[in-house]
Amino acid sequence: MMVKGGGAMTGKGRTHSILRRILLLHAAATMVTAVLAAWGAMLLIDSTGDRLQRQILDEYAQKMQAGLHRHAGGWTISEETASALRGGGSSFSFWIEDAGRRVAIANLRADPSLSVPTRAAPAYFKRVRGSRIYSGVSMPLLGERQTWLVIVQNLDHPDVIFDDLRTDIALVGGALLAVFLVGLLAVDAAIVRQSLAPLKRASREVGQVSPYQLQQRVDTAGMPEEVLPLLGAINAALDRVEEAYRIERDFAADAAHELRTPLSILRLLVEQDGSAEAQARLLRQIDALESMVERLLLLAEVDAMACDPGEVTDLRAVAEERVAAIAPLVLARGQDIEIVGAGRVPVFASHHLAARALDSLLENATKHTPAGTHVVVTVDPRAEIRVSDDGPGLPEGGELFARFASARRDFQRSSGLGLAIASELMARMGGNLEAGSDGGRGAVFRMRFHAASKSAGQVG
Repeated sequence: MMVKGGGAMTGKGRTHSILRRILLLHAAATMVTAVLAAWGAMLLIDSTGDRLQRQILDEYAQKMQAGLHRHAGGWTISEETASALRGGGSSFSFWIEDAGRRVAIANLRADPSLSVPTRAAPAYFKRVRGSRIYSGVSMPLLGERQTWLVIVQNLDHPDVIFDDLRTDIALVGGALLAVFLVGLLAVDAAIVRQSLAPLKRASREVGQVSPYQLQQRVDTAGMPEEVLPLLGAINAALDRVEEAYRIERDFAADAAHELRTPLSILRLLVEQDGSAEAQARLLRQIDALESMVERLLLLAEVDAMACDPGEVTDLRAVAEERVAAIAPLVLARGQDIEIVGAGRVPVFASHHLAARALDSLLENATKHTPAGTHVVVTVDPRAEIRVSDDGPGLPEGGELFARFASARRDFQRSSGLGLAIASELMARMGGNLEAGSDGGRGAVFRMRFHAASKSAGQVG
């Protein structure tokens, strides 16, 4: 099972952000809502303005109806009514449309040269002349035929403040709406980011799953109920993977145990019957098979181990312990070994697993180099251990750390599992194993760890 961090992969290999998608959709919805709300507000303001404007025009028309009088020379209006109409300001104009003839009224402002409707019922109208907007009404004059009373107001006149208020409301309201939208989106981003925080935590937990941490599961506590089915499916899949891995590990261990008995019988038969030359050749093969069986058992044991990522180990202590353990074998083979380097190097690693990995490298160095070889174990303060020798070196090409691949191409003396085990142990501890040569001669293996501070935890 491969778990990838970051965004979810789409069918075309591109990624998308849930947060970005939610914010874009919410921004679009908010913008549409704001536009509709602003449009509705403007309609309300316009309709209210028109209603108030008509009320004013109707009131002026009623006053004029009461004060107008016809005479032989035209139309007059009482001084009391004229004074009341002039009190509305100079934005108003008044005249009479009499049988197609425009008649001015004494003492009142008249005729801004506008065409006006003449109908059987009151007619409200608006006219635009240049930069000016006029609003007016024409209504039949009571008791007269083909005669209409006309009242017009210049909405751009300084006395008319309602139209200015409507413009100011539109401008200020638009600015406030923009600020509101920006603030709303910022709050939405914080809310959505906070809501998605549990998913990011779940993603980190799934990202920690590896062949060496199969027991890792996603903690569903505090997760949104919408993603609980997905997280439950992930945990169930991890359960199945862990079970399959356990079955494979148990099979390897069982197979190794089963091989022990026939190998022991085969060794006994070879030792009891056969020439000395045949015995030596067959015993070497049996030794190799027994070594392979032991390492298969070790692999099964290693796979079952749990590694605490917070454990701190001193590399110097590991090196001294394992060199002291293998020194008698090295000296018996006519080789020599020494430890050089730093005195104390704390790293994040399991003492037991680091010791097992170093054992595999030391066994590889002693088994595949001739007598007189000098093996050096260097404890580097840069959180690494180097195992180097002046033997024949490494073969060109090939996978040194693959299982059943021999680093020295000598099946009779190698199970092909030592370096593979060391590499897997290093990976389990979060480090890595590298191989190379020293100036074209000998072999150098580097065990690289993650350094810990001198005061980090208790060194194992």
